[in-house]
Amino acid sequence: MDMQTAWNQISAYLTDEGLQPDRCEMYGPWSPPEEELDLLGNVAGRDILEIGCGAGQCSIALARQGARVTGLDISPNQLAVARDNARRARADITWLQSRAEQMIELTDATFDLILAAYVLPYVADLPKAFREMARVLRPGGRLIATLDHPLRTIFYDEEDEEPVGFPQRSYFDRRPLRWPYSGADVMLASRHLPLADWLDLGRAAGLELARVVEPTPPQDLLDELWPEDDPRAPLRLLPQAVIFIMRKPRLGIDTRTHPGTDAG
Repeated sequence: MDMQTAWNQISAYLTDEGLQPDRCEMYGPWSPPEEELDLLGNVAGRDILEIGCGAGQCSIALARQGARVTGLDISPNQLAVARDNARRARADITWLQSRAEQMIELTDATFDLILAAYVLPYVADLPKAFREMARVLRPGGRLIATLDHPLRTIFYDEEDEEPVGFPQRSYFDRRPLRWPYSGADVMLASRHLPLADWLDLGRAAGLELARVVEPTPPQDLLDELWPEDDPRAPLRLLPQAVIFIMRKPRLGIDTRTHPGTDAG
């Protein structure tokens, strides 16, 4: 099943279950909210691209804060839900059906910020996608991307379709990880790469690493999934997500010697 078909099916499931348009997990369920991490800064007046916008909750939240937002997704069904959510929220957002590795509709140096939460592992051509993201960023602009932490994914048992308390594969095994989307009867394949590989993809595209964040997982979620008396309790000790921030260098400035250089 190709990615567009898979996310179309997931979209139908989410629509049936009911969405929460006002709930935006900017960096995913394993990370604290933006109010705590403070990675975006003031977005008012900024041009922001959200790649893999899904049902549009984060795009809507950013637009409500005064940003000029473009929400991009591979799935027309997801975008239909996003448009409806934005209409009800009275949020003015540009929606675009496209792939991250072929954003031909977008001109060079258009955005101050790109947000990509849990989407890059599903991109077919990652080197091309990173080049495209670098192309549409303005000098000084940032890419903020969230991934399942590679240490977390080595504990996933593909046969039993659940995480277990001991490693199931090598950290350096770069084969995709197959897993079912709960409730939607859809199997997804996500990239498993060592963290250094992800950072090298950005460097090869001309982006410079600004920061790596390994947020502490929410305690209530850990308690719900893996109580301390659960055989899988060792999973509580692992980082569950990683957020990397990359910057497109400003013209004529080497940001390696100017770490504070920023678009916002």
